[in-house]
Amino acid sequence: MKERLYEILNKEKAHEIIPFLKQLTTEERKALVPTIKKLHREISKIVMTKNSYHTSGSADQHSIIDIASFVCMDQKRYGKNYWSLFRDKEQTGKILEWGCPAWFSDFINDSIDAEFTAFNYQDILGWAEKGYVQPRPELLGYHLSLHPYDLEKFPETLETHFWYLCEFPSKSLPFKKEWLPLIRKLIAENKIERKRFLRECLLAANRNFNKNVTGWFMDAFNVLAPSDEELIMLQDELMSGLASVQSKAVNTMLDHLKKIVQDPAFRTGEFSHFLPNLLSSEVKTVVAAGLAVTEKIFQKKKSDTENLETALSAAFVSKDESIQTKASKIIIKYIPVSEKMKQALSHYADNILANVRPVLAQYIDNRQLELDAVDPEKLELINEECRVQELHSFEDLMFLLPQAIENPGTYYYDLALAGLVRFADEADAGSVKLFEPVFQKACKTIAKWEVNHFNVLLCNLIINYGLLLLEKFPFQLKNLEKIYKKTREDEATREAYSTYHKKLKSIKDIYAGGLAMEPFKHIAVGVFNKITSGDKTPLLSTVTHEPCWISPEALVERFEIYQNKNIKPDDLDVQLALQHCSLEKTSEALQLAGKKLKGEYKELLLFFFDKNAVPKGKFEHPSWWMTAGITRSPEMTFEEFKDFGYEDIPKEFLTGIHEWKTIDSKKNSYYPVELNIRVPKYHLKKRQHQLFLEYFIAEQKNFSEIPSFIWSFPNTLGNVFARIIKDCLFYSGIAEVYERGLVLNTAQALHQMKKPLDAMGYLFLGTIFLDGDKVIRGTAAEIWLEHVSHKVMDNARLGQVIGLHEKLEWAPVKRFTDLVQHHMLNVSKDHNLALEQLFTHILLQMETPVTNLRKILDIYHEVLALNQSEADKNLKEKLNAWKENSSLKKICNLLLKK
Repeated sequence: MKERLYEILNKEKAHEIIPFLKQLTTEERKALVPTIKKLHREISKIVMTKNSYHTSGSADQHSIIDIASFVCMDQKRYGKNYWSLFRDKEQTGKILEWGCPAWFSDFINDSIDAEFTAFNYQDILGWAEKGYVQPRPELLGYHLSLHPYDLEKFPETLETHFWYLCEFPSKSLPFKKEWLPLIRKLIAENKIERKRFLRECLLAANRNFNKNVTGWFMDAFNVLAPSDEELIMLQDELMSGLASVQSKAVNTMLDHLKKIVQDPAFRTGEFSHFLPNLLSSEVKTVVAAGLAVTEKIFQKKKSDTENLETALSAAFVSKDESIQTKASKIIIKYIPVSEKMKQALSHYADNILANVRPVLAQYIDNRQLELDAVDPEKLELINEECRVQELHSFEDLMFLLPQAIENPGTYYYDLALAGLVRFADEADAGSVKLFEPVFQKACKTIAKWEVNHFNVLLCNLIINYGLLLLEKFPFQLKNLEKIYKKTREDEATREAYSTYHKKLKSIKDIYAGGLAMEPFKHIAVGVFNKITSGDKTPLLSTVTHEPCWISPEALVERFEIYQNKNIKPDDLDVQLALQHCSLEKTSEALQLAGKKLKGEYKELLLFFFDKNAVPKGKFEHPSWWMTAGITRSPEMTFEEFKDFGYEDIPKEFLTGIHEWKTIDSKKNSYYPVELNIRVPKYHLKKRQHQLFLEYFIAEQKNFSEIPSFIWSFPNTLGNVFARIIKDCLFYSGIAEVYERGLVLNTAQALHQMKKPLDAMGYLFLGTIFLDGDKVIRGTAAEIWLEHVSHKVMDNARLGQVIGLHEKLEWAPVKRFTDLVQHHMLNVSKDHNLALEQLFTHILLQMETPVTNLRKILDIYHEVLALNQSEADKNLKEKLNAWKENSSLKKICNLLLKK
């Protein structure tokens, strides 16, 4: 039986596969499944040619396996790799005639979740007629929506299936352009009931369709231009549509409700129930449209507006001045002063803007809003709360390693290396069983096409360690050999690709991911050597506190271990340890180093921990001293280091400060305004005492692990920020997911670090305040809020960055002003004072008025009112010039009066 299948496949006798399968019993077909799966793997292997690639199997061989899979497998095993079978409709029909699987109907019904199908609406009707499929409404609606040409071919289509289309349309794409003209034609011919279709369009608002599909139904409703009588009849659906999560749907409902407000049948009471949610929307067009309908209702002078009056107060959830002004005008014009209205507005008193408060003086208590000042917590990088959990046993290590794989490039990676050094030889016949799932996870991770570079190192280390354990515990770890063999087979299929780097070999021979990763590979190789030699001397660079810090006392104690053992530490490990060390509080560590250390260790740390100390002693390891100097005082040049041979490294990389400017490149319409940062080129120069830093600055290519280098240079972040800015933030309109991912990961790492910013830090933060991604901007606001609370934010420097960008309109001003209104305004008294300083220095950079400058001035005026301050005197001249602009005249005059 197996031999016959091999013969059919090898000789490509596609015409013989169906007669062969027909003669088999059900049990024999089941027995063939493992063979079919094996053959499928073989013919699916990729074969590379000079200019292209293809699978090892021919078209006939793939057809043979497709048919055999369909006939012999159950639904679960057949999976979703079935579309090619259905391309040959005649062949599919023949197979179904004699061997339609019991699961075929469910299988086809489930196809609505597939990305692609090789059958269509007509095929489904044909199969249904023959009893192969009992189609669900979802299946018919989905497939009909993909084919507008089938509407009039079958009587049941317009009668029944078309309405399934309204309820269950395609999830993947909007309707084709032919649909609307065709539906209008069929409605005109009375083949589709107009009123029913209008109702279905409105019901689409709450059917959880995607944005495109919902939008299509709204467009269809608008194109049909319903009369006022029809709108009155559809009031239930129009009102319920106001609760839609899609803003286009809500706006469509409001536009049509506005047309029938004057009709006596309009249900004001029902509309008032929806109004608070409408006015609380984050979408300004929804709020504005809600206010427009509300005003129309008040113009009717109806008596049943009591609920509407109190609901109107929800408009003050918005901090947009135009919205609040519009709402306040409606209140003044149509709603008399009453205790009930005062009570309703009191809930939003904190949110009512300074410019609006005087207008509502009769309705609200117009006292100045008093916010509490923030009681600043002292910012501590090293404290008990962030101390990492120390490992105590081999079992602890087995628990940690999967976490390290799931969090590549974080302190988990450091702890994993340290744990392997300390506990690798402590496995016994009982505990070693815990290693199998760790080994399996490492193999599964490393076998992927795209693997984080830190995981390449860690998983390779775990796998090679596992092979050592397998020799020692062959019985307990017998499954490791099978897992490893399968992983090697998977990797072998990829080796034909020239871009693929083999990951399953000795750690010293693998590709770590480029120059920047070389120091980490070097340290990982050292760890493996420690494992094989039984050397338990700890690494110097393992963090002691989240997310990336080593306490200075711990660094002294580790140096003492090397001193007492008379072991020379690894050069790059020493440098990474110095870079990781927190220099926030070093007085105790200074005393400890003076007592416990001697020679170069002592002199190095006395210099490193004392900001005012000069380097002295024997400089046996120039790279240690240079790294200590850069980390401690990047802005200083030490005369004592002049003969170390590092003078060829551009000064920008040593200080971490790079020149930048926002430039108007009008010649380039794609990037009209660019953030231009000068990052010099550097080529790695092989030297006896290589700096850890050199590997990163010599790396030319962009790669996803760059944000992880924040943890390697936490005291000197400038070069990492410069790299991200140059590659990902040169233009505010950049939309690539990859670049945005890098920026977001960098922003989140900066937020997690909680360290005061340096020059490049302010440039990065100021730039991401204007980023096109909402999550990135929100992270920027969180960083600002926290740094203001800790009194470590220089708002003048931050304002200069934002102002220099926006004076050339690097990004839409609205991104920033919306962020301020929704996340940064009125957080506390201190935050409002910080905002005043921030806006002052943004405006000081401005010259001629930019688009939406008024929005910045409106918020500045609001902040001044909250702080009971006046506009900065250095701004007076600019304001006098700007008030010549008609759109700015009013706000400039208000600011000049302050």
